[in-house]
Amino acid sequence: MKTHREALLHRVTMAEERMRALLAYDRTNPLFSVNLTMQQLKVLLLLSRHDGISSQELTRHLGVSLATLSGIVDRLVAQGYVTRTEDAHDRRIRRIHLSPTGRETLDRITDGGNRTSRRLLGRLDDDTLDMLGTVLERIAEAAAEEAAEQGIQVPHEAPVPLR
Repeated sequence: MKTHREALLHRVTMAEERMRALLAYDRTNPLFSVNLTMQQLKVLLLLSRHDGISSQELTRHLGVSLATLSGIVDRLVAQGYVTRTEDAHDRRIRRIHLSPTGRETLDRITDGGNRTSRRLLGRLDDDTLDMLGTVLERIAEAAAEEAAEQGIQVPHEAPVPLR
C-alpha cells in the first residue's frame, strides 16, 4: 500500500512522463533536426558553459574515458560543431571549443525549447504560473543542495525577480 507521499511522487512522475511523451511529438523542435547523439549533445552543452575546456576536464564532467571522449570529439569536429586547439602554455593539452556552427546549433535548440515553454506556459493562468514558479525554484534549490552534497560545484545564476 502506497503512502500519501509515494502517491504524490508517483503523480508528479507520471505527469512529467506524459509531458515528455507529448513534447516528443513536437516536430517543430530544432532538437529533432540535428544528428547528434546524447553524448555529443552533452559535450556541446558543457562547452557552452566551459568553452576551451581541456579534454581531461571534459572527461571528468562526462564520466567517460579519454579514448571515448576522443571519438565523440572527432565526430563533432568532422560535423563542424567543435574545434581543437593546443594550449598556449602546454602543447600536451588540447582545448576544445564550440565552433560558430556549434554555438548556432545550440542557440537554435535552446530558442526552440524556450518558444515551446512560453507557448505552453502562456496557456496557464497567473495563479498557476505563480505556483509553478515557486515549485521550480524549490526544485532548483533541491538540485543545488544535492550537487553540493556530491561535491559538484555549479555556478549560481540568480534569477531576476519579477516582483
